[in-house]
This record gives sequence, structure tokens and C-alpha cells, in this order.
Amino acid sequence: MKKIIVASLAVLFFAAVGAFAQPKLEIVGGDTYNWGKVNGAQSPLKAVVEVKNTGTGILNIKEVKPGCGCTGTVLDKKELGPGEIGKIDVSLNLSGVNGPLTKNISIMSNDPNNPTKVLYLKAEVARAITMSPTQYLVYNSLAVGQRSEAKITIKNNSTTDVTLSEPQASEGLVVNIKPSVVIKAGTEFELVAQYTPKAKGYFNGNVKIKTSNPEFQMLDIPAYGNVIESNSPVFVPKQN
Repeated sequence: MKKIIVASLAVLFFAAVGAFAQPKLEIVGGDTYNWGKVNGAQSPLKAVVEVKNTGTGILNIKEVKPGCGCTGTVLDKKELGPGEIGKIDVSLNLSGVNGPLTKNISIMSNDPNNPTKVLYLKAEVARAITMSPTQYLVYNSLAVGQRSEAKITIKNNSTTDVTLSEPQASEGLVVNIKPSVVIKAGTEFELVAQYTPKAKGYFNGNVKIKTSNPEFQMLDIPAYGNVIESNSPVFVPKQN
């Protein structure tokens, strides 16, 4: 009889322990991963972030969701036992950012106290060359046979002069670099690209420019716009 009672108590004890066993998600090293100072040539930034189950139950990682399309993640395993560590491969595209950059990744799990854990990704991007207001040559108004201009400002943020040279442009695109332009340290140059379309439809081209800066040896600038029929009046001679 005593054996039955002891056995029953043991079953109840372990059932109680199992009922109170809870997983807990922890990001090893803290909730922020900071690359510190980087330059544009280092894009995409990469890191391996470890997550650990510091609880007593099985941790199930349901989803690892980047906050934007510029962030990529790969999780090596979705189930972690108590004390077990998993790894997340993180990739962050710097795009045209210059200055402080903060992105985030949401980690969803069965942690009852913190079902969504946020990992913050930070970097201080210092680009030798930046373009504004966009990274593209955008033509807002294009018509067949009519010349249009698109402009962007190229800034030299470095401490040495930068030479732009040997521009290569899609057919019909003409830029104001002949044959080269020197941008003094800390100054800007306005790139002007003229285009005269021959047919209506979507225009998609690009301009490639060599630079003397080792970080950006080549600027590859997309150009696009929608071409419509010309609205120019047509001269019709008077009928006598």
C-alpha cells in the first residue's frame, strides 16, 4: 500500500513539475547588436547572433521576422531544450544610408512571458560618397522627341579630392562629365543627365561613373521614367 502511495505521489510531483516547466528566450549578449562604425563598401553587414533557452521547458521558435526587406535572417534550429543555444545568421544591406542606422528583428516563440523578443541592429555608416535626394535619376515627365533632365547631387564626404571620369550611359542618356570632374573634399557636384526618348513606354537605363575613391570605385546610378506621346502642337497650314 505504501508503495502505491509513494508511486502516486511521485507521479503527481513530476506532473506538477512538468506543468510549471516554462521556456525562456534570451538573446546572448543583449538585445542590441552594434557593428559600430562601418563604411558603405562593407555592405551587406553580417553577424551570427545566438539565442538561448534559459528556461526549464522546451523552447519553440515560431518565426524570425526582419523589420524590413533590407535585413535577412537564417535560423539553424527551431526547437531548443533547456540550456540549449541556437544561431541566427543576420545580413543587413546598408543601401544608400549615411549616418546612424537602426533596424530590428522580431523573434516569436512560446516563451509565455515574452512571446515576441526584439533584436535591434545598429551601425554608424560613414560613406565617402553620397547621393541625394535619391540614389536614382528619376524622370517625372518624358515625352517622345522632347529633351528632359534628371538631377542628383553627389557629395564628397572624404578628406581627399575625388575624380569622376569615364561615364558610361544607356543609349540616349547624356551626362555633364566631359571627360572628368573633380569634386573637392567636403563639396558637392550636381550630376545632370539629359534624355530624349524616341518611343513611348517605360524607360529603364543607368549611368556608370568611375571614381578615384577606393571605397566607391564605380557609381552605378539607375535611371527611369515613363514616356508618353509628345504634346507639342502640330503645325497645320491654312487652307485657301
